[in-house]
Amino acid sequence: MPNTILLPLLLLLLLPAGAHAQVYKCKGKSGETMYSEHPCDARAEPMKLREDRVASTAAGTGTEPPGQPPTEAAPAAMADAGTSGDGEANRAAERACIATATASIYGSSNDRVGTLQQQMAMLNDQLAAATTAERSQALRGRMATFRQAITREHANAQSQLNSARRACAEQHRPAAVPAR
Repeated sequence: MPNTILLPLLLLLLLPAGAHAQVYKCKGKSGETMYSEHPCDARAEPMKLREDRVASTAAGTGTEPPGQPPTEAAPAAMADAGTSGDGEANRAAERACIATATASIYGSSNDRVGTLQQQMAMLNDQLAAATTAERSQALRGRMATFRQAITREHANAQSQLNSARRACAEQHRPAAVPAR
């Protein structure tokens, strides 16, 4: 009798815990907010993230408009996954997959955005010292180009993350059994 209780407990200990990425919120030189998986400076503090955010985002494809329920296939797959002992392991593996993809995508994206923001800060310093209207106008034009590049970088990172979420869901969720 004790062996029947001990074995499942030991198996539960072998299940991997979900990957946990640390996120830091930082202020750039121009006052803009940046997020990074690495501390930006000595004042950077780790953010407290809600665990259910990853699970609820992973439930759908990540492309539903705010306030819309997940797609039809997602609840069926979640219901099937929840009926077996493998369901929790699949969800944990999916969360770990999404966390890894998030760290990978946003890590490099934040590095590129940080570089653009540093260049904008230098342009801003030059703008403050500009003596002619032509020079000021040229610097403002370059700064607008950098702002557009940052916006594109954020949109690209979000698109990549949505694709990664879908790939993680396909990889770690069991196929839905068709109704008979």
